[in-house]
Amino acid sequence: MDSKQQAVQFQQRFLRRIGGGVQLARLFEALPSVAFFAKDEASRFVRVNARLLQILGCQHEWEVLGKTDFDFRPPEVAAVFIEEDLRVMRTGRTQARYIQMVPDIAGPLRWWLVTKMPLCDRAGRVCGLAGAMYELHEVYGVLQPFARLEPALRHLHSHYREPVTTGQLAGLVHWSESQFVRQFEQLLGEPPMRYLVRQRLHAACQALIATDQTAGAIALDCGFYDQSAFTRAFRSLIGSTPLAYRRHFRKLALAGAPARRNTH
Repeated sequence: MDSKQQAVQFQQRFLRRIGGGVQLARLFEALPSVAFFAKDEASRFVRVNARLLQILGCQHEWEVLGKTDFDFRPPEVAAVFIEEDLRVMRTGRTQARYIQMVPDIAGPLRWWLVTKMPLCDRAGRVCGLAGAMYELHEVYGVLQPFARLEPALRHLHSHYREPVTTGQLAGLVHWSESQFVRQFEQLLGEPPMRYLVRQRLHAACQALIATDQTAGAIALDCGFYDQSAFTRAFRSLIGSTPLAYRRHFRKLALAGAPARRNTH
């Protein structure tokens, strides 16, 4: 059996588990600005559309099936994506409308609005997730409020290592502080300061995989007051300690193996 046949059989087994619903992904083929994907509980791709194939540098869906982000991205980037997948599957909650800078295989960083939601099998058990990514320059043409927030979002992504206040961010978009916080939470699903902590943790996750820095050094470099504050935030949002995260995802990166749901 060749690679294509094996990949297609892997996909069909998963689709049977959930009743075939992810085949609705064909709808996304008509929306070239939307990158769609579905993954199983091991964070392996089971469905992707043409836009995501383009991002991953592939021509055919079967080339992606059964593989994880570790097969297409640097380990420190893949680990962050997969950790997000595992959190959605572990909690069973949709993670909606958050901003993510995704590196294209060709090199450039692109800004995407991402939503991930759990998928359940016929018995109601979480068995994977589906996600959609909208490139932000496309979204801004339709949703003006996101365009208004862009200066604040860019500041959060570029200056997360520095002290940042909601008043400072509100000034960048020429809103009152209360109006800014209200609009930010309405559009992105969480307050600005929690979003800032999440960006710091994303950077810390990459550093834990890509460097041998101590957790304390990473904490300070990513904008946390001290290692204790870093560890509390990491446990709260990621679900493990920084060192447990490092051990787990470095092992996955070295082995090239798919992630498992019960990682913490």
